[in-house]
Amino acid sequence: MREFKTDTIPLPRSDVKAPQELFDLEIGCGAGLHPILYSKSNPTRTLVAIERTREKYDKFLGRFNRHGSPTSIIPVHDDAIHWVTHRVAPESINHVFILYPNPEPSNKNQRFAHMPFMAFLVTRLINSGKIELATNIESYANECLEHFPKYGLRLVDQASPTKPGRTHFERKYLDRDEKCFNLTFQKI
Repeated sequence: MREFKTDTIPLPRSDVKAPQELFDLEIGCGAGLHPILYSKSNPTRTLVAIERTREKYDKFLGRFNRHGSPTSIIPVHDDAIHWVTHRVAPESINHVFILYPNPEPSNKNQRFAHMPFMAFLVTRLINSGKIELATNIESYANECLEHFPKYGLRLVDQASPTKPGRTHFERKYLDRDEKCFNLTFQKI
């Protein structure tokens, strides 16, 4: 496993600070459907929702504003690795959502199961904190099942998402009757 060198990670472009209280984190929230649904069903939890791409972030921000700018959601336009590395204290995250990440078929080192960043991310979880990863690619799910234990995570739930779905990708896959995988790991 390659070492994660925090001193080589660029500073985040966003000035948004992490909450002082425990919070949940979504990496790559896309157009923001999951953060809105999550805030409605978990109004007392704070969710930091990060999106790197401008186009998706703008869609997310529009959705966020149309839903009355829920105070339980903190939108962040940044690279999650940069932001988490420089803004998040150890043991300050309850739950991380990584829902339908880019599978990076030509570069396994950019997939979460192989990123040195994963070891760092686990240090930001509280004891017994969770990382939830969803994908429609069985080999990606299997890769996470194989490698996440190396980061001090154990599988606590393996479910199949159900309709209507939490993200636009999930809804599309479920509408096409594709199998989706939802893996929940807990920090040991």
